Amino acid sequence: MRSQTKLVDMLTKIETGKIMEEKDFDKLITTTVKDVLKKYQISYNKEDAINMDDDLADRLFQGGLEVAERVGIYCKSTHRQITYTRDEILEGLKWAPDSVEYGRSLDKVTVHTRRPEDTTPVVNFCSPFGTPLDENIYSKVMESYAQSPYVDIIYGGCYHKIHGFAPKTHSPWEVLATWREIEDMKSATRRANRPGLGIGTDANSVSEIGTLTCTSYDGFAKNDVHLACFISELKTDYTQLMRVAHTIKSDAVLHGFYNAIYGGMAGGAEGLALISTAGEILLSVIYMTTTNSMSPAHPFFNSNTAPEMVWAISAAQQALNRNTHILTTVMTSPSGGPATECLLYECATMATATTVSGTSRIDGVRSAVGVELNHCSGLEAQFNAECARAATGMTRKTANELIKNFQKEYVPFLGTNPIGKPFTEVYNLDTLKPTEEWKGMYDKVKSNLTSMGMVFE
Repeated sequence: MRSQTKLVDMLTKIETGKIMEEKDFDKLITTTVKDVLKKYQISYNKEDAINMDDDLADRLFQGGLEVAERVGIYCKSTHRQITYTRDEILEGLKWAPDSVEYGRSLDKVTVHTRRPEDTTPVVNFCSPFGTPLDENIYSKVMESYAQSPYVDIIYGGCYHKIHGFAPKTHSPWEVLATWREIEDMKSATRRANRPGLGIGTDANSVSEIGTLTCTSYDGFAKNDVHLACFISELKTDYTQLMRVAHTIKSDAVLHGFYNAIYGGMAGGAEGLALISTAGEILLSVIYMTTTNSMSPAHPFFNSNTAPEMVWAISAAQQALNRNTHILTTVMTSPSGGPATECLLYECATMATATTVSGTSRIDGVRSAVGVELNHCSGLEAQFNAECARAATGMTRKTANELIKNFQKEYVPFLGTNPIGKPFTEVYNLDTLKPTEEWKGMYDKVKSNLTSMGMVFE
């Protein structure tokens, strides 16, 4: 439950917490994670593609609570550590929402709490998620997402240039880019005959300016997806806190995300699972979020589909979804780009692993890890959604064996930069249909998945 009192209490802690050097906070993370992993006997089972042990998931949750209590978060703007007691954390989790509505009229969709192996369908938040796009094709790219009936909510890419200039943070160009995003996104949903579709907000704003400007007048609505994040690892700053304060005072939906770094301060797979669990707990309590996302990053591939990361994500999701009712989400961030089978098998892996682990919403696809100009399309987002639907109600035992087979098809390509082709080479810009090559690849992989045991609608 949000309140003015809780907001002021959180901001007070930001200004009055223990003064600490950032390097000392980083050391605290490392030592605490090592201690808690040992205490709760949390380890990575390399034999399984996803976590299969309920007891480990529950120990992981208890460990995440302990890390959240002992470490808290660090505010880079005030150089202070912010901590909450165990009772404060549990109280905050108790009041977290267990459902949320996005969109309007016929396009309205509701996200519900899910448990591992739940039969409730996953909601699909589909988008290029930050991929740089040319201004002249931006709206058409977004229409390729909005036109799919498997897509429940959309979120924009980022303009490579705006009116011919590179967007600059804390400048008028940032304001113009954000408003152009609103115009192009709404235009795309109208052309797709889905004018009430829920939309993610201010993909084109690095600072708080986008949040403040685009939620005024005829901009984004209160029940669109407003964003704020933690900085890795377990940090925040005034930019993020201004987003939080504005969104809470506006009584708008707030989506928080925390993307830990594999092999960083928390270490390997088990440490990644632990820090991700703690981070989602803290997001819910400190930011008073509506939904919480994780999409950890690999230091070499940048994606989150390496086998050890898939296991860690599944374990963290199960820890949270077995022991809380918070609305968890996971981003699909593959190495592969459009017109590669690698991308599709990565989508199948992430959609299956997270759906059976109880995620409430699956987000994606950030194709080619979202850094290649125009390398995205609506087809992989639809495929991601179709795989999530197919995995709904599936047992973890079945999913575990399927994912092992999926990984054989793409793991050899991780690290080879399989970026594929840009939107203009995989979609017809007049019909907004995928090319024969890209559609043929989609059909082939879908047929292969069916032969492996996936049952599609």
